[in-house]
Amino acid sequence: MRTDSEPLASARDVAAKSAARAALTLRPLTSKGEFAAASDLLAGIWGTSRDASPLSSDLLRSLSHADACVTGALSGEEVVGVAVAISGPPVSEVMYSLIAGVKPGFAGRGVGIALKYAQRVWSLERGAKRMLWTYDPLIRRNAHFNLVRLGAQVQNYIPEFYPPMHDSLNRMDRTDRLCVSWDLASATPSTPEDDDGPVALRAGEDGSPQRSGIAPQPRMRVWIPRDIESMRLDDNALAMRWRVSMADVLQEAEAQNLVPVSVSGSGYYVLDTVSAQ
Repeated sequence: MRTDSEPLASARDVAAKSAARAALTLRPLTSKGEFAAASDLLAGIWGTSRDASPLSSDLLRSLSHADACVTGALSGEEVVGVAVAISGPPVSEVMYSLIAGVKPGFAGRGVGIALKYAQRVWSLERGAKRMLWTYDPLIRRNAHFNLVRLGAQVQNYIPEFYPPMHDSLNRMDRTDRLCVSWDLASATPSTPEDDDGPVALRAGEDGSPQRSGIAPQPRMRVWIPRDIESMRLDDNALAMRWRVSMADVLQEAEAQNLVPVSVSGSGYYVLDTVSAQ
């Protein structure tokens, strides 16, 4: 594939600075020990046994052998983060990010964004123009990371994206996801939106979802619970009401060509119209 030197040079610079800020080494994983450590790391994050890791060590090895992007964040020789992306056919200009995870003790150090920027470099080197992935729309920190820090753009809402999942993060929940597209050439972060505009979904005094309906206008706001993962453990019925309400609101909005474009300072999705990618 042809690569554009200017975006690639900029991406390499951004990735190097991001890795330096995180005080880590970002590079492709290569050894059997590293693949095993990465698989164990993902098992710990998703709360599964080693044998039920989201990506087994042999699969990581096979993906690497097939020239997929299996990038590790290393503190010394310890694998403390991993991100995996794959491409489509040889002429594909779209990469797909399968999974990314960071060891809990390293959260807040910029490891996650360093991994994404490393994936960006890998993708641009192969001629890609954008990257796709999905995330749970109810996890606020992921929404902020994807839409604000990375500047990714929501493409669509997909109900029940996966079959039922049995890890501790997703057990007894629906696997609804938002699909986002990341422009690899620009990768421009956005600024958190102001907290103004009509509200389509808010939290009531008892913490339950309160819907106001979607008006056919931009700048609608949709509340994202502060910590849906803790809510699932403490009150699964309440968490499921949020799941259903978020699904209804975002699908109704999408039917009117409104999608989340950012996250406000207090934790609302801000909905607006966007051009298709």
